[in-house]
Amino acid sequence: MKSTETKILEVAGKLFSQRGFHATGMRAIARAARVSLGTIYHHFKNKEEVLLALLRREYEVRRRAIGELKAKDLPVPEMIRRIAELHFELLLREGPSLRPLSQGLGGLSRATRERILRMREEFVNYLSDLIAEGIREGQLRRCDPTVTAYALLGMVESLSARALEGDEVARRLQEKGAEELAEIAWRALAPEGVGG
Repeated sequence: MKSTETKILEVAGKLFSQRGFHATGMRAIARAARVSLGTIYHHFKNKEEVLLALLRREYEVRRRAIGELKAKDLPVPEMIRRIAELHFELLLREGPSLRPLSQGLGGLSRATRERILRMREEFVNYLSDLIAEGIREGQLRRCDPTVTAYALLGMVESLSARALEGDEVARRLQEKGAEELAEIAWRALAPEGVGG
């Protein structure tokens, strides 16, 4: 049985996706979750806290899954491919609950924007470390790992935002996005004279 907090988060994610973050109020979340407004405020101070909880949950799922991949001691190019696949798998499985972030952080409080950016930085740092490891081991070409991590994340975020639209292009991105993204990343990062 789902906890009340989990139920609230699932409903809020769906409503944020359908109506947009700013157009979704706490009363609408309470009605859809079939809980009182007081119950929501018992778990979350405000709507931004709901969004932050959704983000933390998503990042934690990704962190655990990536940790499991890392434990398999795969070559770095394979890790990057599987991370891209993981992202799209989670996007399809979890649904587009974080769609508001694909349009930026406008309208959120400064404190919330800073917390979201810190979570994002944590993920970028992980990717940057992974890329640096691949460079040290000769599996990837020399590059600035941080710049490259941001470039890869930017591609993922752009594809993800479009993949949530629900039309033919979105379907193609959901179906082939991970594969194409991994291929683009490999071509950009392959050591000179290797594959491509």
